[in-house]
Amino acid sequence: MCSQLNDIRQSFSSLRVEKKLRHREIAKFLKITEAELIDAHVGVSKLASMKSSPHLARATRLKNTWFEMLSQFESLGKVLSLTRNEYGVLEKEGIYQPVSMQGDIGLVLGTSIDLRLFYKHWEFGYAFEQGKGEALQRSFQFFDEFGVAVHKVFLLPESDHDYFDELIDQFSDPHQDPCIQIQEPVTLDAPTQQKEPYAFSMETFREDWRELKDTHDFHSLIKRYGLNRLQALQAIGSEFANQLTKDSMRRVFEIAKNDLIPLMIFVGNRGAIQIHHGVIHRLVEAKSWFNILDPGFNLHLDINHISNIWLVRKPTQDGIVTSMELLDDDGQMVAFVFGERTPGQPEMPAWRQLIEGVLEEQGNIELCELD
Repeated sequence: MCSQLNDIRQSFSSLRVEKKLRHREIAKFLKITEAELIDAHVGVSKLASMKSSPHLARATRLKNTWFEMLSQFESLGKVLSLTRNEYGVLEKEGIYQPVSMQGDIGLVLGTSIDLRLFYKHWEFGYAFEQGKGEALQRSFQFFDEFGVAVHKVFLLPESDHDYFDELIDQFSDPHQDPCIQIQEPVTLDAPTQQKEPYAFSMETFREDWRELKDTHDFHSLIKRYGLNRLQALQAIGSEFANQLTKDSMRRVFEIAKNDLIPLMIFVGNRGAIQIHHGVIHRLVEAKSWFNILDPGFNLHLDINHISNIWLVRKPTQDGIVTSMELLDDDGQMVAFVFGERTPGQPEMPAWRQLIEGVLEEQGNIELCELD
């Protein structure tokens, strides 16, 4: 990659401006990671980038002081926060406040921006500027050790752009020569790669599931039994999990929209989980993408690659908590959907009635098709 910087920069410019490709698509086309694509623009001078507008593209590598930096994002004002995985994207406008730590996990618990940040997987960070039409798009972008994007923050026209420059001055890495070393990617916990689960009693597994006290205990439960999430859902049986169709998924969102039932929608990856809270309004399907396009909030789901959709029931101290879990072909998280709830409070009856009703509708349709 280091010997191809000029080629990468030129290809980035033409593919972005002329072909309208996104960063992720350009990196895939060039057979490099997205972090390498951004890093190739480290060292471009401000003068050179200004002369190349609207093909402007320049990056500043940032120091690995993620919590200290994000703690100052509140002063940027309103921004757009983006978290994605391969087949799901969540975008939310708001202010980064308050920012805190709980153990080694970063938290942003604002009314609009709600994040869990796993900084141990944050390896590279950049301030990135690019021409976009007649405007200048400015962002902070963060990547894991494999060069995969974990989180991005985009400035809006009303954001404090002068403070963006101050943050660059404060947090820029002393080393500003382009070229980084990326670790070889690994397949994480895919069913096709995962070892066979340990031999265990299904009745004991179900009993341990019944004894869950918090939704966060689920991960330790399946780890104890040597299962990944998909294997656990397939094994547990209909008391706690039922598979849904894509049409049922659409129905869940449609009814939630029509009945104004507030949701919690989670999209995440190894480095970040972002959560939307509230009612949804505008559902749009375009090609393979199912979208929620609301003011200040967008969700994009590539339904061609969401092959596992489950209604999941987890016992807690507050009663059963019901979710719709969207997994990709490898059983990895794309998005999780819950009825909006506050810890310590029972689940909304309207949400449970909605999703259980959709499951019943699905069963009736399947029975009719058998007749």
